[in-house]
Amino acid sequence: MDTELGRIRLSEQIEEAILKAIRAGEFPPGTKLPSERQLMEMFDVGRPSVKEALLMLERKGFLRLQRGIAPVVVEPTPESAMQAIGDMVQAMLPDTTRRSDFYDLRIMLETSAVMDAARQPNPEDLARIEAALDACAAAAGRAAAFREADVAFHRQLMAAQGNAVAGALHAALLEWGLYHPEEGPERRAIHARVVSQHRAIVEAIRSGDPLAAADAVRAHLMTRRDQPQSN
Repeated sequence: MDTELGRIRLSEQIEEAILKAIRAGEFPPGTKLPSERQLMEMFDVGRPSVKEALLMLERKGFLRLQRGIAPVVVEPTPESAMQAIGDMVQAMLPDTTRRSDFYDLRIMLETSAVMDAARQPNPEDLARIEAALDACAAAAGRAAAFREADVAFHRQLMAAQGNAVAGALHAALLEWGLYHPEEGPERRAIHARVVSQHRAIVEAIRSGDPLAAADAVRAHLMTRRDQPQSN
């Protein structure tokens, strides 16, 4: 590990040096870095600079920190990448234009997923999607249960594509608040309409019609595009 520091902020230099060593394979996933005290000696700096560097690497998903134990290198995953940018994305969402941009990204992801699913319908994936549809129908009229079933249905659409990065991004978009449930006084009527829209998506996938599947999922999600997020 290169421990010679330049003139920029010490913690950032230490972070970059450690990250460079991790990327070079000096510290494979599951191995431990030198202790805080050892890092202080190696870089000839105080504890605050080392601690800040380690915390930044933990937030970015490269380390696992635990009191009394040397930092452990963690293998980056699509999920940890989403966690690393989560705060930044959520800070943008109050802006109406940015929120619409992110919601449109969700539409693009689901459109691509259902088109792939319809091109070559997989019986096992289709069975899981149909089970998720049945769960939505069974939960109709119960707000919390329907929301859970609705989210599960959309995640199952993404799972059928088999792309871990797209799936992680989609899950993060939902977690960040790009869910937009349709709401109103006629809950059962709204839920029945959502289930009907879900069924149209499933029918298009089952019939092997990518364009119909894309149209169905876009029509479904566009009805919710400008709905405020309910927490």
